Amino acid sequence: MNYYHQAFSPIASLPVELLAYIFVLGTHEPVPPDVHDDECQPFNAESVKTPLVYASVSRLWRNVALNTPALYTSLCITPNLVRDVGVLDVSPISTYLQLSCNYLVDILIDARDHDWDFEDESCYKPLFSTENMSAALGVLLPHIGRWRSLSILTDVYSPMHAALRPLEACLAANGAPHLESLRLMRCDSYAAHASFSPVSNPHHVFLSSIRGHGGASLLLPNLRYLSLRGVPAAWEPLASVLPDCLQSLELAYHPVPTQPTISELQGLLASTPRLSRLVVNGSGPVLFDPISASPASSSHDLWLPELRDLTLGYVSTPTGLAFLQLLSAAAPNVRALHIEDASDPASLTPVDASPLLAALTPSNLDTKPFPHLAALELKRTHLAGSPLQHPPEVPHLELVGMDSNALAAVRCTDTLCVRGGKILSSPAQLLCAVLIGKGQDAEQHRPLRVLEMHGSTFATPGAVPVEDFVAGGTRVRVFRDDADEEDGMDEDGDEDEDTLMGSDREEEEAFKPGGVFNDPVFDARYAGYGGMIMAVS
Repeated sequence: MNYYHQAFSPIASLPVELLAYIFVLGTHEPVPPDVHDDECQPFNAESVKTPLVYASVSRLWRNVALNTPALYTSLCITPNLVRDVGVLDVSPISTYLQLSCNYLVDILIDARDHDWDFEDESCYKPLFSTENMSAALGVLLPHIGRWRSLSILTDVYSPMHAALRPLEACLAANGAPHLESLRLMRCDSYAAHASFSPVSNPHHVFLSSIRGHGGASLLLPNLRYLSLRGVPAAWEPLASVLPDCLQSLELAYHPVPTQPTISELQGLLASTPRLSRLVVNGSGPVLFDPISASPASSSHDLWLPELRDLTLGYVSTPTGLAFLQLLSAAAPNVRALHIEDASDPASLTPVDASPLLAALTPSNLDTKPFPHLAALELKRTHLAGSPLQHPPEVPHLELVGMDSNALAAVRCTDTLCVRGGKILSSPAQLLCAVLIGKGQDAEQHRPLRVLEMHGSTFATPGAVPVEDFVAGGTRVRVFRDDADEEDGMDEDGDEDEDTLMGSDREEEEAFKPGGVFNDPVFDARYAGYGGMIMAVS
């Protein structure tokens, strides 16, 4: 009698369709609805290999994996695909394009070199070269009709330039009918403050050849998200290309010669009436008459009723005022406003943001700016002016890297969140400062509902409250990063500033001429270049 029988795993009895669906769920990470498109990428160089793992388990799984096109819709191109001879291996890209059949694809080209030591760009040869970028685009462009998203991240401009020229030509010829998200990012915010401009000829300006294109409005009919960081564009052609269904627009870190004027910015916004999120960070608008901060008269009828989230990274007080005055009238339904100092970090003269807060104060009851504003974030802004007699009032206030002057500049009625900066003290001192900032009006003495204090400037998933109590009707929560121990390490695992600098005398010596942080020879060498990189997550 044969007692042998083959044992089957329960998963082997699943219908092929259900197994394929499970594979798809395990391959593609859904983006949470509360996370903006430009804040995360749902796949990377490792996660895109997940279908290959499935295919290696068994003959059944291999057959299912190879016949499920939805598994191969994420394409990730990085310097890891560059072989020893410097040639980009495009075979994995071609294979995924073939296996994905006619499905829409998401493309990430991360050309950044994480080992780059900030060498002068003119002497630096990128690990992911212009030839590599051209090779990648050569494989991808024939499939532009089924692109759903495209993200290109570079350290320096030359690889980006190598991508923009063929991309622009293909867009002009064929359009991208299904493209919903486009992110073009030169990930070095400090390069925007360099004394030279990387834009030395018109070919570097994205969409410059689209000018006068008859069917420009049909080139990107389904675009929902657009982010241009450090990548300048021809602003008038861009306005003609953008569809009215665009929901999120980000312009960031553009050198002054390439920033849009107030009129060009109005044109961009007029073509996107359904915007719900707008970021202009270190990207103008340029004012020809900086003495007057009022927006120039324009024939554009600007009305953005769906705009809810607004970010301003100002480089000067007049440009910041012009931006706020333009949007306060055009976007009455803004709920969250973020104001950040995006001026040159090497400048010895800080930009005063007090007039920007004054612009948020209603001059009369009929013209209250942003009447539905519920949350205000001030990030490393300098407030030099005297506190306003009637400061703006918001339910939720977040102060990032600020000092105590901010407590008198804005009235918070519900939740105050403090991250880093010189404002950090004991909860009792902070509550007292908030109470003093509210003035003597008895009605203003209602306690805050919540007070949060974070030692780290940036929010971290590992932050845990080390203190949680109620004081005078206010819920007080003090956070620290779970990785921060009492050994002087910050959230990145490095020694904190106090440990590195030592005593106040040592710090004073370091900033004297010839000291560690005031070396004329070093400063002259890197005067035209920021020498730092802002990594994009």
